[in-house]
Amino acid sequence: MDDPDVPSFFICPISLQIMKDPVTISTGMTFDRDSIVKWLFLYHKSICPITRQPLSDHNLTPNSNLLRLIYSWHTQAHHKSAADEKHKPDFNTLIGELNQPHLWLSSLRKIKSFMQEKNDFHLSCMEDASFASLVSSLITTSESSDITKEAMSVLYLMNLSSDTLKKISQDRNGIVISSLSLILLKHTSYRARSQAAVLLKSIFKIVDDIYKVELKAELFDGITEILKDQRSRTNSPMVLSILVEVIPYGKNKAKAVQSGVVPVIVELLAESVNERKVCELLMCVLERLCRRAEGREALLGHPAGMAAVCEMILRVSRTVTERAVRIILSMMRFCQSSEVVHEVLKEGGVAKLCMVLQGNCRTKTKEKAREILGFHLKHGTSHLAFLPCP
Repeated sequence: MDDPDVPSFFICPISLQIMKDPVTISTGMTFDRDSIVKWLFLYHKSICPITRQPLSDHNLTPNSNLLRLIYSWHTQAHHKSAADEKHKPDFNTLIGELNQPHLWLSSLRKIKSFMQEKNDFHLSCMEDASFASLVSSLITTSESSDITKEAMSVLYLMNLSSDTLKKISQDRNGIVISSLSLILLKHTSYRARSQAAVLLKSIFKIVDDIYKVELKAELFDGITEILKDQRSRTNSPMVLSILVEVIPYGKNKAKAVQSGVVPVIVELLAESVNERKVCELLMCVLERLCRRAEGREALLGHPAGMAAVCEMILRVSRTVTERAVRIILSMMRFCQSSEVVHEVLKEGGVAKLCMVLQGNCRTKTKEKAREILGFHLKHGTSHLAFLPCP
């Protein structure tokens, strides 16, 4: 018998099937009548099949109590099976409901519930590209935040293939990206914002570059708000990865700076020195933003901006050090050199740069460190005479 829900004492020890007519022999053991009759009279056995004790007689006593239990179990199992079958989701029916606006919310919640069970219904959803397209359209067209949230949860649970995700993301000029960006910024549900971040990270890895060019400000505002939110710290690597992916395109650097992300990054750097991945992502984003005047201005305008960057030299990892050196050099080249020189000197950056020259950093990083020190010499920083630079 395959069903793990069948009580073991319902099973005949000889046939290993549920007993239809349980009878008890002289040793007190119970068997299905057909099986024990064959044992005794067809095979001419005179011992108990279980205990191997000799049988005093061949009398078979009906076990009425056990028969009633088996009958009751059969009845309940039948009703449960019928109920399960009745409530089993029909894929086509639910697809039809998604085409009726008044059934959107209830249908999405049923679909999400079934998908969370990881059953055959889940598999059929994942394999149906038209279903994914229909769900994504609800994210973009519905004015109800509840419907938007449920549709996004279903899309998140579908774990779509790269081809399907790319197709629905690029439909209608990338409207799904805009809708998810708005959720990232405005939705009150922490889970909804987290799921939107996961989807956007996956989307930006696979869509064509053109869909990363004209991104709306809501995306960058939403990312900045998540980075500010203490509750969302687990999402920081997610949204920072999105920034790393998109800021090289179009005017995204300017939009990111306008969202106020630079001061937030400065604040987070001090808290992230023990989190290598987060720190490297923060420095990667900051270094790229400082390639634009707006980014450099925002960093220099923060009271702790240069201090935070100098603090990263020879801290956390070689990657972080290299990015810190590049940021300082960029500030030296394009900002008021005397002001930056003063900030770097005040924060102990010069001493650290000399240590970079003496350490095992890459040749290009050492060359940049020498160029920075050259700025200090040019601006008459006498303190350099006392530093042990090679």
